[in-house]
Amino acid sequence: MNLTQGTQHVPHYGVFELSLGANLTEEEDTRHPIFEIAFTVVFTRPDGSTVTAEGFYDGHETYKCRAYADALGEWQWKTQSNTPFLNDQTGAFIVVSSNLKGQLKHHPDDPYQFAYDNGEWFLHIGDTGYRYVTDIEPEWKAYIDQAATAGFTKIRTWFNRGRYDVQALYNPERTTLNLPYWQEIDRRMTYALNTHPNIMFKLIPYGEDTQELLRYENDTLTQWVARYAQARFSAFPNVHWCVSNDREIVPNDAALSGRKIHESMIDRIAKDMAAREPWGTLLTNHQLRWSGYSFCDAEWSDIVTLEDLDQVHGELILEYRKKVNVPVINDEDRYEHYRPPEHPRYFFRRLMWASLLSGGHTTYCGTVTFEAYDGKLRGMQGYYDAAHAGKLDGFQDFLYLHTFFNDTGLTLVGFEPDDAYVGNRPTHRKCTHTDDTIIIYLANPDGDEPEKDNTSDLVPDVTVHIDGDFVARWFNPQTGLWQGAAELSAGMQTLVAPDGGDWLLLLRRK
Repeated sequence: MNLTQGTQHVPHYGVFELSLGANLTEEEDTRHPIFEIAFTVVFTRPDGSTVTAEGFYDGHETYKCRAYADALGEWQWKTQSNTPFLNDQTGAFIVVSSNLKGQLKHHPDDPYQFAYDNGEWFLHIGDTGYRYVTDIEPEWKAYIDQAATAGFTKIRTWFNRGRYDVQALYNPERTTLNLPYWQEIDRRMTYALNTHPNIMFKLIPYGEDTQELLRYENDTLTQWVARYAQARFSAFPNVHWCVSNDREIVPNDAALSGRKIHESMIDRIAKDMAAREPWGTLLTNHQLRWSGYSFCDAEWSDIVTLEDLDQVHGELILEYRKKVNVPVINDEDRYEHYRPPEHPRYFFRRLMWASLLSGGHTTYCGTVTFEAYDGKLRGMQGYYDAAHAGKLDGFQDFLYLHTFFNDTGLTLVGFEPDDAYVGNRPTHRKCTHTDDTIIIYLANPDGDEPEKDNTSDLVPDVTVHIDGDFVARWFNPQTGLWQGAAELSAGMQTLVAPDGGDWLLLLRRK
């Protein structure tokens, strides 16, 4: 198991969970077990460095605390609490080698790329699965199991039961947290960690609940949402944080209505989360479509998260790469069933390749996961179950992204986007390269309207200047198959694809 409970041996890049019964006295029972009983644990790594992590109350007089096992060897732990039974307890565990890849980080050799904690490049293939942890979603397990099969590596998820509110996180009287609901979130996140540990979750604690965000400044219970979420999940290596979703960020003196939230409020919540963060878990915020990203200069901001439309040319990613030195994600574009393209399989394949070759990342959106499951198009569903029922088509070529990079041994670390190299027509050709390797995507659309475009039957070509001897290979992104290899010498070269449709051209120096 990647989350270990009550064991001495913990897998490297897994999670150690300490669980203690409180055995509270009658006097202590008058204090609120979540809000008034403090419980933290100081974890000492083998190199002597320490991390202080906040624990959490899990019901039935049980307190837990979790550590992200990011270093091999023997760890020590010691508890701190304002109740005697939980205070000054000590213990140890040993972190042993494993095949886990660990947390999501900025790649050490390229600020625009991600890496797992073990150093492996992270290929971002995102989906929006808002209601994965929601207790009334019956198909959650099929969803995540088939997400792994389909090649997804990142899921956007919120804690809401209803689209615009997070009230299920509280008891009906709104006096405390609704522990059974939190425990179900925990069960589903633990299942994902233990079964599909390489899929990352962008957790959105406040979802699209504008009123809850507005309460944050003065409402202690609202503040506890992020605090309790971090205590439970920050040690999970398959987690990173997003404060809110799809809100309109406005200046601090602007009047508030609808989706509007003052910039200072998101900034405060994020600063609070960053100050508490024990394990280096990444943090961002998501705002209204077409409004860009307001926190490029914020110290807490680890990722630029954007929402736009028809970014099949990658121009918004390229724009933000000039502003920041962190990964840039177009995390919401068209959905297959909201603002749908006419040809979803081509549209989303094109969106994915164009974003990657622009030096950024993007996200697919399939069924309507911001609404409760209805057996039709709403809610969490397995991708292949939905495809067999004729509901989804747009995800089916994402596995071939893995094929391309696995077959070549390439990553996009150190690659520079360069559409000018292929004629500066990014809706038709995308390019990125190093000195020795050039990747070109020939989108070959049959029109100039991304919403309506399909692939053209015409055979595409591209003219490039080669500064030495290269080998050219063609990759079909619709089949995952390679076709031919040709040796090229220095000079201008016109290369013709094997057939109509869209193609990847790979040039590698001999």
